[in-house]
Formats: sequence, C-alpha cells, structure tokens
Amino acid sequence: MAFDPDLYLTDLSHGFRIFATEDHLTELPAKRYTVPAAEIEPVTISLNSKPSLPTALLGGLLYALQNSSHSTPATIVCPSPLLRSIFVTDRKEYENNPLNPNFRLIKSILAQLLERSAPTQFKVDKLSISTASRSAIALDVSLEIEPDLMFNLPGILLSMGSQRSFTKLIVMWKRKPIRKMTVSNLDRVRCSVSDEFNFCPSDKIIWNSLRSTDISRLTRNFLWRCMHESFRVGMFWDHIPNLEHFGRCVICGVPETLEHIALQCDARGQKTVWNLCERTWKLRYPLWPKLYWGLLLGCALPRFRSSRGSRLRGKERFFTILLSTSLHFIWKLRNERVFEAKNISETEITNRWISILNAALRRDQILTNKARFGSLAKKKGLVLETWSGMLQNEDALPEDWTQSKGVLVGIWPATRKIGVG
Repeated sequence: MAFDPDLYLTDLSHGFRIFATEDHLTELPAKRYTVPAAEIEPVTISLNSKPSLPTALLGGLLYALQNSSHSTPATIVCPSPLLRSIFVTDRKEYENNPLNPNFRLIKSILAQLLERSAPTQFKVDKLSISTASRSAIALDVSLEIEPDLMFNLPGILLSMGSQRSFTKLIVMWKRKPIRKMTVSNLDRVRCSVSDEFNFCPSDKIIWNSLRSTDISRLTRNFLWRCMHESFRVGMFWDHIPNLEHFGRCVICGVPETLEHIALQCDARGQKTVWNLCERTWKLRYPLWPKLYWGLLLGCALPRFRSSRGSRLRGKERFFTILLSTSLHFIWKLRNERVFEAKNISETEITNRWISILNAALRRDQILTNKARFGSLAKKKGLVLETWSGMLQNEDALPEDWTQSKGVLVGIWPATRKIGVG
C-alpha cells in the first residue's frame, strides 16, 4: 500500500489543530526536491523486529529514511503489519495521539515521508525478511528525532480528540512543581537500594513500588506522604507563633524529622520495634541489613537472589511487609506519645507489634481465597513461601495452612512482669 504525501486539506475540520506551539511552526513553505527520472533507482528497505519492540522498528525506519535519497522510490518491507497500519491505514489515529509513547518518532518519520518526492510503498512479507535477518548487523547509531518543521504537521487535529484525551494531555504537559524534599527522598531511595541490592530504580519504579499490594492501603498512603515529607513535623512549625516547640523532639532536643522518628529517636518504641524485626527476620535469614531512611522508603524494592541468580519472591515480600508495617507502627507510637501523652511500656509495644504482624499474616491468608477474590487472589505458593520459617509450631501445621485458623508469627508475646511484695 502506498503512503499518501498529500498536504492539501480534504476537509474543513483538517484546518483546526490544537496544542501547536511556536517551537513547531515555521513560515517557510514546504518544498520537495527532485532529480531527473533517469537517475532514479528504486530501493527496498527491509525491517524486522520483535512485535513487542515497536520502538526498535520505528527507529530502524527513521534511520533508513534519513540515510536514503528522498527522490528514490522506496518499498518498505516488514513482516509485521504495524508500519502499514501506522502510516497508511490508521495514519490519522496515530499522528493525532500524543499519548502514544512513540508519538515523537511517528511524527519525525511522517515528516521524512512527506518530504520525499518519490512514491513510498509499505509491504508486509514474512518470507522475504527471513533471509535478510540472518545477515543483519547490529549498529549503534544516534537518531535525530526532531522533525523537519517544513513538513511537520503541528499539534493534533481538533476533530480527532475528546474531552478525556485533551484533559490527559493538559495534565501531562502542565509543569509540575518541584518539591525539594521529594527529589531528595527519591535520590536517597535510589542510593540505598543500589547499595543494598545492586539495583538502581528509576523514579517511576519507586513511585510504583509505593502502590505494592503487599502493603496495606493505609501504610501505602503513609509511605506516599513520607516520600513527600507532608507530615507536620520539624520545620513545619518554625514559622507558627507560639507553636515552634512542636518542631523539636521532646526526648532528644533536636529538630524532629521523619528520619529521626524512625531511626534515631531515643524515645521508647523505635529501637524495640527494629530489634523485633531483626529477631523475626533471623528466624529464617541470617543477615539483617543496616537500616537507612532511603531503604525504609524503598522497602517495596528489594532484590534478593538465590545462588543461581533467580529472585526470591517470598523473601522480598516478607522484607516489604516487615519494614512497612514496622515503620508505620513507629509513627503511630510517636503520635500517641506526643499528642495523647501516653507512656507505653516495652511489653505493650512488643505485643502490639506482634499483633500487627499477625494481622498481616491473616490478611495474606484471606487474600488467597480464589472463590472470593477471583483473579485478584494471591497465589498460595507465594504466600506460603513468604511466611515459611516464620511461624509458631510450623512443624505441626498442615502443608497448606492458608485456610487454617490460629496460624501465628513465631515470636511469642511478652508477659507483664509482676512485682513481689
């Protein structure tokens, strides 16, 4: 099928375009350069890529067009109908969809095709590609993605959009305010996870980890607010008359930050909780990592691997559950101490922490019920692997204890000491 290089308006609606910025406009008229017909020799451009890698296919096409004469008739052969769909049959949909991750590539290729004075054909042929793909050579090249403004169709057609798509585009292109503390916390997560697990997550991966279903909903909200430092602690109180004292830790006498509350405060609670975490972890795993604020915020990003290099999903889940629930519990203890003036004993802290972890275990058991949750149910094998080695009287439990009652974490509750006399 042939590519249509027509630039004329075939419909009045084609003249109304939106989201066209000055950077994508030019007053120069579009002009195609031609050569005498005797010098023209047709060429065939063969492209092949995995169906799951459309970016590679589009990049290969752009590279081929940039390095071929615009006056030469070209036949673009590809085993997949994707290119024919993008540039011929469904061209209008693709060139007016900025939400497509390959939108810039598509616009640049369209500009190259529109600049060509010779005809361009798109052909789907699986057999002719097989021979060429055997002799293909991988090249490391750089591409100029910015399209030629003379042949670039700025913005998108007003008639091709909807209120929903326009709203998404406005939100996507709207400048988001930069939060210094958020950027700092993202970098701290990246550094801590990289040091501990040799894995450097992107911002997107970090934000997605805060949505992990291994963490309860309230704890997910708490971690999100921790990442943004949106709690009223520390410097928040510095400019509020008569309330400046709320910005300092009563126990330690230093500015109170979330990191201080979680890891550094001498108040009763945080050291006890982290000691309980370490004891529980060592019921099965010998090495307990050193905790940093970045690692706590990135608790859903662990990468534990076996000696063969495969990921230990159960170990990763337990690490996530253990750290997230403990961090949230420490925050609750701090609020009770500061705002309710509670004096909580070590025994109560221990028993409440064990109760919270048992609740997480029970939640995992409930979520394995396929009859109730269908495709959203947790896999029994993953839940069993997560809690294996961490339970009380585990040898007496059935092989599949996900539907059993009375399954508890393997740390016994503390008992209250009763004085004599």
